[in-house]
Amino acid sequence: MASYLSTVQKNFINQVIDNVFDTFSREIAVYSNPRETVISTSASYNYFYDKDIPSVDNKQFTTIKNTFQAKIKYLDQSKTPVAGADTQQKIEYPSGSVKIKVPAAAYAILKEARRVEFDGRRYLISSDSKPYGMFGPRYYSFILSPINE
Repeated sequence: MASYLSTVQKNFINQVIDNVFDTFSREIAVYSNPRETVISTSASYNYFYDKDIPSVDNKQFTTIKNTFQAKIKYLDQSKTPVAGADTQQKIEYPSGSVKIKVPAAAYAILKEARRVEFDGRRYLISSDSKPYGMFGPRYYSFILSPINE
């Protein structure tokens, strides 16, 4: 299909959008499901059938933490409804909710993540992703709800 813009022009526009993202982004920490490692203390022990040492728990959990750049926007429910939502839908998120926008590279990890941390606070992912991009998805946004600890 013919396009009004050449590949060079599309790349230039994408670079400008990437520069804006880099200018206003900050680092966030993303915690995924912990990795479970089975440790056997005996050569004759079979963990899956629980033979040889039935009373010993031989699991070790390793936290998986990734860091990414993200644009962060704190939502204010009193001023406007959530962007992209119909005003009749009455979408209300808890106070302190945040919208983040991440690059496509972070999307694969963030869609399976458990929680996100930045500015000394922890958040749960409370929405599906929404893709953004001029010529295809380059960024994805998520709504996060604060965890009260």
